[in-house]
Amino acid sequence: MTSHKVNFLSHLEKEFIKKSRHKKPFSKKYFYPIIFLIVFISAFSFQIIISGDSLGENLERMNLFGLSVGADRALKGETSDRINILLLGMGGKGHDGPYLTDTMILASLKPSTGDVALISIPRDLAVPMPGYGWYKINYANHFGEMKNPGHGSELAAEVVAKTLDVPVDYYVRVDFAGFEKLIDELGGIKIYVNNEFTDNEFPVETVSTNGVVDTNGYKTVSFKAGWQKMNGETALNYVRSRHGNNGESSDFARSKRQQNVLQAIKDQATSFTTFFSYSKVNALLDFYKNNVETNLTAWEIFKFAKLAKKVDKESITNLVLDDGPNGQLYATNINGQFLLLPKDMSFFQLQQMVKYVFDPQQETKIKEKIKLEVQNGTKIEGLATKTSTGLKNGGYDVVRIGNCVKQDFEKTVIYDLTGGQQSDALENLKSKLNANVSTEKPDWLSYDQNQKIDFLIILGKDQGNYATN
Repeated sequence: MTSHKVNFLSHLEKEFIKKSRHKKPFSKKYFYPIIFLIVFISAFSFQIIISGDSLGENLERMNLFGLSVGADRALKGETSDRINILLLGMGGKGHDGPYLTDTMILASLKPSTGDVALISIPRDLAVPMPGYGWYKINYANHFGEMKNPGHGSELAAEVVAKTLDVPVDYYVRVDFAGFEKLIDELGGIKIYVNNEFTDNEFPVETVSTNGVVDTNGYKTVSFKAGWQKMNGETALNYVRSRHGNNGESSDFARSKRQQNVLQAIKDQATSFTTFFSYSKVNALLDFYKNNVETNLTAWEIFKFAKLAKKVDKESITNLVLDDGPNGQLYATNINGQFLLLPKDMSFFQLQQMVKYVFDPQQETKIKEKIKLEVQNGTKIEGLATKTSTGLKNGGYDVVRIGNCVKQDFEKTVIYDLTGGQQSDALENLKSKLNANVSTEKPDWLSYDQNQKIDFLIILGKDQGNYATN
């Protein structure tokens, strides 16, 4: 994927002028605010794209002037009826770990129906990082920046795609360091605070708000419920707080606050006073150029805005990957590091949830009817039991476990006993176990033929290494 940090407004202007040369001239005084506000709102957050009538109104206004960018071109993922956008938020310069992504959301759009799913990825999820070993997933952008400055989002998109086993078509990364200045330039924003909370462990990088050095490295921030007018510093504290009481300490709660701030910025950015203020429009332009990285091009943003008009914002699916009682992850501490790991010892269950996010019942139906027998094809003690536990947690029906008559398997093998009738389930198991597949059963192969088994799994040494990790 190619990253773009360019000002494509000049390109749009040329295309607009070319298409409307025989029409009444259109002043730059109006062209730049309209175009930029559409671009800014669209690229800034997928949640904002689908929640504002003003965006659709501005887009229709542009159509009246003959601007139809990319109308006959397909977005990535559009032909397969699912477009995935990775939304990233990082602290930026002046903060500890400036390139660690505190916010990671995979936004999925189903063009045929207008369905939208927002999948929140916890920053503490431990994943294999190409070339670095196992790290928290929010390090992907950091490692990408260290290797190729300005292109950290590309590695983050690659890691998320591999972890969740879905293509990441686009990414948008926002550097929160520019928030404070932007909000102040807009004259502040109005936010409705849903829950009153206090955070006594808010980090202080340099000095406290009253100018006194905080030797403890922390200060207290608090917010009352209801409508509030926030300046840049207050709004930034609101979105960055991690240790608030009243249920505001989770990553999910913080993501909701960030969405509230994005919505408030969108409302202020598209207000009448901003629209005709060059200083405010310039502030938006500066923020976009300096604080947003994306591989979305101009025509793609316009196409997204058109697709977003059919989205019902009241029916958006919010999927949170967490370690709750019904969650898919569990919390652990390794070498002093708080980490989240999958309960099924692989990312298979997470991948299935993401794959069927628009049809969760289908995920359940596919797995409920699949019966497995698991045999240990190695001398690694307990391998069949350990692996079958993961498969059961993933929703499969493991009817029998045991030892294989041969225990010299290097590679895990799945024997398909369905005659090819369960191809989706077979592909899922193959991906989960990184296994070979065979439809031919050797003469020595023994299994319980009284059970209606769909797949016989013979575990190899490679599965032992995989399970150990």
